[in-house]
Formats: sequence, structure tokens, C-alpha cells
Amino acid sequence: PLAAIMETLDCIEAENVTCASDGYNTEEWVKFHNGIDTNTVIDSGGSFWSGTFSLVDLTLDYNYQQNIGPNMASIRYVEKVVITDGSGFGLPPSSEHPYGAVFYQYEHALVTVDEDCKMVKWDQYGDNKEQTDVDEAIFPVLCDVGFYPPEVCSGVTAAPTNQSKKGGKSSKKKSKKIRGRN
Repeated sequence: PLAAIMETLDCIEAENVTCASDGYNTEEWVKFHNGIDTNTVIDSGGSFWSGTFSLVDLTLDYNYQQNIGPNMASIRYVEKVVITDGSGFGLPPSSEHPYGAVFYQYEHALVTVDEDCKMVKWDQYGDNKEQTDVDEAIFPVLCDVGFYPPEVCSGVTAAPTNQSKKGGKSSKKKSKKIRGRN
């Protein structure tokens, strides 16, 4: 199953919505973080990944990959999360926090696939603070772009107040992907 899982993760890093979505059994999919269901819904139509790729750039640096059963693999990695500069949502490009913020999450996932090697369970373990930091940075961006209704976002803002020092160019760049040893 490891090869199929890694292929899907490569699709995610390449921001290929169709390819990323195809790696999941969306009817059975469940994601856990430290044993708690994250209620992450990945649809077969690509809405989840399209939205995710608009919000963040993800880079995974693997330090361990191993099949551990007929339908299960273990993967340890550092996930680099770069929040959008806002330009993809029609906002002026900004590097003012949380826009352009960079986070690192050190995680270990036990991944289960079905008989078609589509992911059905992602059971990750990692630092809760690292996860919370990303969630807290993304929330005001989602408020700024109108994803949440005003009553949910009351008093929350991350709207860019100045132009990015990058001369208006998008900060959406990919970090070099480094593969670890198996």
C-alpha cells in the first residue's frame, strides 16, 4: 500500500486536485489526530483539495516510510504549511500574519487502505500545539474570504492592510521536496 499512498501524497504536493482526490475512498474516509476524529470530509469531486490548495501550500519531508501490514503503512514526516498570501482570493498580496505564515508539523501517520489501495484511514500523531497554530492561522483567512458567516467571524480579521514587500507577486512557491530513506 505504501506506493499508492506515496503517489497520492505526491499529487497533494503537486496540487493536482483530481489525482489527490482519486487516492481516497471518500465513502469510508476518516482522519484522526492523536486519536480524535478531525471530521475531515474529502469528497470525490475535488472541492476539499481545491479549497485546501487555495489556502495553503504543503510540502512533506519524509524520514520514515514502511509497509506494516497488507493494507497499512507507517509514515513519519515533517509537514511544511505555508498560508496563502491572499491573492488567490482576490485580496491584495500580503505577508502580514497570518498571510504567508510558515508552520512545521512533525507527524507520524498510520495509514490504512482498502482493497483498491485507496486511503480509508489516516491516523496521525503529532504535537497538538503545532496543529492548533495552523488552525488558528487559517481561521481568520477563511473569515476574510467569506467562507464562514459573519456571526462566526465576529471580531476576527486577518485582512491584509498593506501590500506585500514582494512587489505584488504571489508568495506561492514550492519548497524543494526532499525524500527520506525508506
